Amino acid sequence: MKSKSSLFIITTLSLFSFSNAVFGQAPNLGIAANFTLFTVTGAMDNTGVTTITGNIGTNTGAISGFGTVNGGVYHNNSITRQCSTDVIAAYTQLSNTAATSTTHTPAFGGGETLVAGIYAIAAAGSVAGVLNLDAQGDPNAVFIFKFGGAFTTAASSTINLINGASACNVFWGADGAIAMAAGTIMKGTLIANNGAVSMGDGGTLEGRMLSTTGAVSVYGDYIYNSCGFITLPIELQSFTGTCDRHNVILKWSTASEAGNNYFTVEHSAERTNWQAIGIVKGAGSSSSLNNYSFIGGLSDKLISYYRIKQTDFEGNHTYSYVVALKKCSDNTSENLTLHPNPSLGKFDLSYSGNTYQVHKIEIFNSQGQKLYESVGYQQKFDLSNNGPGVYFMIVHLYSKAIHLKIVIAK
Repeated sequence: MKSKSSLFIITTLSLFSFSNAVFGQAPNLGIAANFTLFTVTGAMDNTGVTTITGNIGTNTGAISGFGTVNGGVYHNNSITRQCSTDVIAAYTQLSNTAATSTTHTPAFGGGETLVAGIYAIAAAGSVAGVLNLDAQGDPNAVFIFKFGGAFTTAASSTINLINGASACNVFWGADGAIAMAAGTIMKGTLIANNGAVSMGDGGTLEGRMLSTTGAVSVYGDYIYNSCGFITLPIELQSFTGTCDRHNVILKWSTASEAGNNYFTVEHSAERTNWQAIGIVKGAGSSSSLNNYSFIGGLSDKLISYYRIKQTDFEGNHTYSYVVALKKCSDNTSENLTLHPNPSLGKFDLSYSGNTYQVHKIEIFNSQGQKLYESVGYQQKFDLSNNGPGVYFMIVHLYSKAIHLKIVIAK
């Protein structure tokens, strides 16, 4: 299905950049907020009967052992690539967050109660027994635990949320592996940097298990994302941009769609401030390939950035990756050169513009008979089997055709 718009839509990939977070600022998870289990690089496996509510995925690695997942399963596609970027950015923000407490021992629990804050441990850390997190009546209270090494929980350890504390505002970051022993009741988002994440048999997690590099393993657990996860509505197959003089041509395709309402094309000159420039209607729900395109005016900036914002019927949205385009020349024909010309039949076609603008090249003799046709751009040609004389080349761009004369000498 093809969908077009007369409005100009330009979009960009939203890469999150973070400075040191202030007290009480939760990490921005981006698209990773929609996942319950995710690893950038690593396998994802389940043993036993695990109940999962939320999306699961890996960008590089196998997924095995999972039965019914109350959410989407994503593997090595545009969604997992974006999620990978966001998980790494979220861990970076978490690790750069300024601590409010550096004096706590590496061992947490034992029935203690902690108020909101950012607790930093320089080495490995652990939880054993009961740990109470007290929001003191503030539903926005944020609890962050940072470990300079691995993080573990003892068997049957329990995190209790009291006085308005929310699992959506609890974060655990480890520079290494995270291993939760059997029967652990955990709350919050766990992010392992360069380490695996696992939950032993019979555990319960209200939150997320994420890793920058490492396997994610669960063993007959109950895991759910209560923080407003949505099943991501599209699988973006491709997103490309080409330019032709003052116009930009954006094309994208989806492998599947679920409740997809529309696309908003956005443009930015510096990848930070984005402006919506058009709307393209989505296919709703579909399991087949859908192709979309949009043509609009190109910015006068040397480089322009574009992304697609996809919105479903519930108002939820996700972003594509970013496409960067250089400013196109106004004089396309001056960028096309045949050399040598005249020749003995072998010559090159040089094009200093965007070669993706060329969708075919045709060569005719002086009687109008077609001798050759290429698909897309081609640089080298050989007409040495043809006699001397004048021949004609037509270079077909997406916006127009350019005619060039070829001379084959004796």
